[in-house]
Amino acid sequence: MSDTPGTSRRRFLAMVVAGAAAPGCGGSHGASAQAFGDVAAGNVSSLPVGALVAVSGVSACVGHDAGGLYAMTLTCTHQGCEASVVGDQVACPCHGSVFDSNGAVVNGPATEPLVHFAVSVDTTGNITVHGGTEVDASTRVAP
Repeated sequence: MSDTPGTSRRRFLAMVVAGAAAPGCGGSHGASAQAFGDVAAGNVSSLPVGALVAVSGVSACVGHDAGGLYAMTLTCTHQGCEASVVGDQVACPCHGSVFDSNGAVVNGPATEPLVHFAVSVDTTGNITVHGGTEVDASTRVAP
């Protein structure tokens, strides 16, 4: 690194920008979910109790438990990496965080649970995830 302050600062800023733009990971701890609009997430007939399924095209998943239907982000709360549904859990490949089927941290380094989104079901059973509306992790919708 150069001894001149301008070069050092430019180099530092370039590293920060490059780190923030790295695919799959954000640059800060406590990353929040990426908001999105309303997205179709299948039909309740294909989501049995106990299921946890990724929603196509967005960083979210839908689940069905004894309480009903729910949706949550697949954006890891540690550094914003894209996590995946693995069985009945959500796993982040970047640093190994694991979340249970309701988004609670099972294994760090993440310390915050996954964000939940509002869900609605129409009269024919079609599920819509409302990615711009965060809800409490206990919120469920009847199928």
